[in-house]
Parts: sequence; C-alpha cells; structure tokens
Amino acid sequence: MPSTRYRAIEAAALFNPVFGAYILTCAVNAAIKAEAGQPLSWPSAFLVLPLVLPEDTRADLPVKASRSMAAWLADHPQHRALFPQRAAHLTEYTRASLRTGVRHGALQITAQGIRCPRSPRKPSIDHGSEVVDCAKKAILVGRWLAVVNSATAFTLLGVRP
Repeated sequence: MPSTRYRAIEAAALFNPVFGAYILTCAVNAAIKAEAGQPLSWPSAFLVLPLVLPEDTRADLPVKASRSMAAWLADHPQHRALFPQRAAHLTEYTRASLRTGVRHGALQITAQGIRCPRSPRKPSIDHGSEVVDCAKKAILVGRWLAVVNSATAFTLLGVRP
C-alpha cells in the first residue's frame, strides 16, 4: 500500500492544471477525430475531468467507445449518483485547466467550441500507469461526447450546464 506522502504527491499531480489541460486535450482531440473536425462544445469540457479523474469511475469506464454513455450509466448508477458532486468540486479545476491549455496553445476556444490545434503526445509509461490510464479514458470520453448532444450528456449525468 502506498504511503500517505506518496498519495499526497499523487493527488497534487492529478490536480495540477497542466495535467488537467493534457487530459482535456486528449478528450477534445478524440472528439474532433470522431466527428470529422467538429469541435467539442464548451459545456461538454466540464464533463471530462469528473469522469476521468476519480479512480473508481475511471476503472469502470469501458475500453472502447462502442458502448454508449447511456448504456454505461445504466449499468453503473453509482457513478451517475456521484457525478453531480464531483462535477461541482472539479469546476474550478476544469476552468484552470482550460485556461492553462489555451495559454500554452494546446487548446483553442472558438465560437463553435473547443479545438485542439495539434494532437497531444501519447502518454508514456515513464509518466506512470495512472497517466496512461487517464489519457486513454479521456479519449473514450471525448468520443462519447462527440456523438451525444451536450444537453443530453448533462441530463444523463444528472447535472445542468
């Protein structure tokens, strides 16, 4: 079992806006690829981190996006129940991560939504297995959000934009 000090360092790394920007960039890039160049809607960006960062939710996310968000939530009602509180707690972190991504040129905010001017680097196992896992799950969530209307996604997750 990891020490308390190790867990504190790991938590600090997960809530670093640079890491959040990277996870958002992975999701935005996947959404754009899934929808033939259409950007991710601004509100949808606030759904990514609360789905990807909590370890219990991330562990239950499917490997492939062939399973719809609605079907996954039907099989995992505990995550839908926890989502509103998690989303509220991560709102400021998401904003800080978006600002960091824009400031560093990894994300662009346009009238149509959020774009990714260049593909993010693939995560290396050198950065840790949790980073790799978060990036993979962000790609999945980005694909989900590309094919579902943002209002529908918010409704499925029990929150309002």
